[in-house]
Amino acid sequence: MICRDDLFTLLSLMYRNIPTNLITGFLGTGKTTAILHLLSQAPVGQRWAVLVNEFGRIGVDGDLIQAEVVDHAEVFVEEVPGGCLCCVGSAGMQVGLNRLIRSSKPDRILIEPTGLGHPAQLIQQLTGPIYGEVIDLRATIGLVDARMLNDSRYTSHPNFQDQLHLADVLVGNKLDCYSEADRNAFYSLIEAQGSSKKTAVMVAYGGLEQAYLDGPRQERIALFPEVHAFKANTHHHHQEHEPSCGNWNRIEGSDDGFYTAGWTLPTDAIFDPGCLRQLMTMSGVVRMKGFVPSSHGQMRINATPGEWSEEALERQVNPRIEMISTDPLDWHAIERQLKDCVENHC
Repeated sequence: MICRDDLFTLLSLMYRNIPTNLITGFLGTGKTTAILHLLSQAPVGQRWAVLVNEFGRIGVDGDLIQAEVVDHAEVFVEEVPGGCLCCVGSAGMQVGLNRLIRSSKPDRILIEPTGLGHPAQLIQQLTGPIYGEVIDLRATIGLVDARMLNDSRYTSHPNFQDQLHLADVLVGNKLDCYSEADRNAFYSLIEAQGSSKKTAVMVAYGGLEQAYLDGPRQERIALFPEVHAFKANTHHHHQEHEPSCGNWNRIEGSDDGFYTAGWTLPTDAIFDPGCLRQLMTMSGVVRMKGFVPSSHGQMRINATPGEWSEEALERQVNPRIEMISTDPLDWHAIERQLKDCVENHC
């Protein structure tokens, strides 16, 4: 049996200086879309690996990336659910990253922490004694949606502030949706960074160029280290519920002032996307995403307040929905509403 220390020694002997980037951003900024765009630029013959973390326990983004990666690139995906990637000494992060490296032998690694993650702890782990010789950590990419810059729930949150501060490349994503006021808000955000030597760019549809990945990583200290210290000694709260009414299974969680519920769904349920869109509008949820069967085939849904997208999937994946809110919600009542969105619901 190989012990933990021997495993890290073996990793450092076999794999050295793998170019690695963090793709950070608060809820709904389009991190997964940006990663898919970057993967489309992977040089032919290179093996790229993606480590994905989600706040909720029902993973969505890992399957989405695997389902939509371009044919010419070899892409390997590992998912760590439960929002634990950025925690101090996260066993989930180490296990997931080690398995990804050993299985894929990657030429580059992209890491997508949860939108509610603290990147400082992750940077510390990747540049520390365990991974310092294995990982060559390059520019941290930080995505923001400039339309949210007037919402103090986001801009005052320590996670948002640290993601902003620790980014080497600051990306105003969803440019196609911006008004002149939104663009000016992004310019003001850049000006407020002062002399932090950030690269800044605005893009639509996550259209970030690969060249930004190889920019320099600046040495920065988290603005809110006390938040990280607290997080190191806390546990994520999760509650599982027994399946009911056709193999529904709900898992709840909460951390850092946000609340989540995720559902695995019956494979034979047929959802009305219009009903789900109305539920998103009325429920108090700030983020909804998932894979749902509909009368038009399996759909990927992705929503934030005022924004809804749905698209057909060619590759079938296990149906599920994830929701995030800033206030405690009656998830049991929302589950009943979800079931009302199923044709011939039980």
